[in-house]
Amino acid sequence: MRTYKNITFDKDRETIRLMQLLTEPDVSVEDYRHAFYRLGRELGLLLNEKAGGNYGNTMLACASEDADWLARGVLDVLSSDKVSLAVFWNERMMLDPKTHLEYSPIVKSYVEPVEECRTLVLVKSIVSTSCVVKTQLTRLMTDIQPQKVYIVAPVMYKDAARNLKEEFPSALAEKFEFITFAVDTERDEQHGVIPGIGGMVYPRLGLGDVHDKNRYMPELVKSRMPL
Repeated sequence: MRTYKNITFDKDRETIRLMQLLTEPDVSVEDYRHAFYRLGRELGLLLNEKAGGNYGNTMLACASEDADWLARGVLDVLSSDKVSLAVFWNERMMLDPKTHLEYSPIVKSYVEPVEECRTLVLVKSIVSTSCVVKTQLTRLMTDIQPQKVYIVAPVMYKDAARNLKEEFPSALAEKFEFITFAVDTERDEQHGVIPGIGGMVYPRLGLGDVHDKNRYMPELVKSRMPL
């Protein structure tokens, strides 16, 4: 079952259409990518409202597969004067198939400097087990101490926010605010969220499987790397 958040059928029909497009099995790679970019922009605008435009020094973090579409959409509308970027390439390893316990080590990263970071915005295509998000947050929190952490995703699983907060000390977890358009309550036999984002995001974005996608260098990163 899906519950929409922060949007209504009367006012946000295009956003709902894009959410539904992600779940369609035969949508093209280009349309799937474009839907994520458009949803990123809508999430960014919603985030501006929630934050009141009061970001201070900001870092936006994401997984490599989300950088060129979802994260770029957020970044393009974020009302912050200067935003540093952090992109992570994660592996995914199943430690216990019975409990679906996963481990997502970071194998590569691109992290721009940020001074006295006030706001961290972590963008993810879907927050399900929270494994990747936890790993990225843990890595970032060793270097920065933001006053506010926004975790932004089009879709979240019903237990994801609570489970993620339980992984961190309460003093840090109380800084978390979750921004999403939909909360899903069901999983399939492979533990995937239904309807979620229509399956595994990597092949649907045209990036291959969980290993192939780590060979992809986002255009967003290329455009910001020093010459």
